[in-house]
Amino acid sequence: MKCVWVVPKGQFAPVVLPCDLVQQDDDVQSDAAVITHLKPSPPLPTLQGKSLLISELTDQQIITRRQLIAGTLQLSIGISLKRSEATCNRCGNQDQEQFAMFDCYWCGRNKCLYCRSCIMMGKVTTCTPLVHIPVAEPFPKTRLSWHGLLTDAQKSASKQMVEILQHRTNNELLVWAVCGAGKTEMLFPLIIEAIDQKKTLLIATPRTDVVLELIPRIRQAFPNLRSIALYGGSEERFQSSPLVISTTHQTRRYFQYFDVVIIDEIDAFPYHYDDSLRFAVNKAAKPSAKFYYLSATPPHSLIRKLKTNNQIAMINRRYHGYPLPVPSLKWIGDWRTYVERGKLPPKLTAWMNRQERESDRQLLIFVPSINVSERLESIIARKDIICVHSQHAKRKEIVEAFRHKQYHCLITTTILERGVTFPSVDVFILGAENDVFTIAALVQIAGRAGRSLEDPKGDVLFLHDGTTIAMKQAVKQIKRMNER
Repeated sequence: MKCVWVVPKGQFAPVVLPCDLVQQDDDVQSDAAVITHLKPSPPLPTLQGKSLLISELTDQQIITRRQLIAGTLQLSIGISLKRSEATCNRCGNQDQEQFAMFDCYWCGRNKCLYCRSCIMMGKVTTCTPLVHIPVAEPFPKTRLSWHGLLTDAQKSASKQMVEILQHRTNNELLVWAVCGAGKTEMLFPLIIEAIDQKKTLLIATPRTDVVLELIPRIRQAFPNLRSIALYGGSEERFQSSPLVISTTHQTRRYFQYFDVVIIDEIDAFPYHYDDSLRFAVNKAAKPSAKFYYLSATPPHSLIRKLKTNNQIAMINRRYHGYPLPVPSLKWIGDWRTYVERGKLPPKLTAWMNRQERESDRQLLIFVPSINVSERLESIIARKDIICVHSQHAKRKEIVEAFRHKQYHCLITTTILERGVTFPSVDVFILGAENDVFTIAALVQIAGRAGRSLEDPKGDVLFLHDGTTIAMKQAVKQIKRMNER
């Protein structure tokens, strides 16, 4: 009999269950194994800097409960009411249609209000408070095991980041860097300075895939610094550390904990379009926190806000010094009809065959929707070609397998448009005329090619059924960055 560690629905502490007894809503915390070989229990959750419901505390946290009774923990209102208008203090929701009444067991009223906007993280109501406690983190002497060298442009941007932290003037900085400029490596001096000052750091990003890309690189660079990755399904999502790499959704569980907040890909969906995520990140930060915004395609509103006080660090070249690959616009015709009929567009077949015949690189094919990605995979039906998207059950494993060259071609939606690095790929965008491919998305997708020093080039094809302004502007923007 094989067993797994599981957090059952409605509970918080992990327990061992036989695989046959695991239900669909259970949160599986380990790989299946016979009980003799099952790994030790996942660590119990901690309240360090968190903002949690009392129902999320476990019976094992009896000391924490005593602290609560003694008043050493801080309680705050879960839902505020002002002139009959409700505000959720966990996610920031103020849309009254996102609140609902229910018969509450705890307070015995039939008009208890709860927030539907963040219900997936547990029910916040008018009668249940949020509980949090600030706990000092251990700050080891930072040791950087990365032995690369920053370029002059990287050094200049990195110096500006450190100076913001060292001085009280200016609490914000935009790092406007082209795709492949080496933003992660530029953060290393800032991380060292922050930990030396005993300050907590948050690297927040809208995409789970970016978290999964960043955490191994950060851990390799700082082996003696505890860092955790938070995303939906993460085994560490109730833990804490001096350095947290998190999706913007998971920052809802923190309250005034971080001294340094780095928002990677600030213009990415859904962060740029969701006020509740910006509320969550701001709530997670201390009032005195320093904010750093990273992007190759920052929103114009942020540029206008920060350019007057020279709060923008510009990097127009990739770390290896080679220019960005300029996309080629290729007409492919009515590709959708072919796909709907279960056939591959002839031009796509020809370009894929030529790419495989003439190039040593892997191939990324971006498509407008999940349905198209799955249809293409089934039409091609090759073992070395696979699709991945936001709802794929093995999303993490497939991306890692592609990175280790277990597949020649990966068909994907825009989930991989930014923040992920593959050393040697060509890039096709099928249906580049679709509205999902904005100027920023097209620039970011094109930036997946030519990212390594060993292979600084790469072909980028916009395969379309009619050119769009977004496509033309994306090419124009890439050329302009190459000329600077």
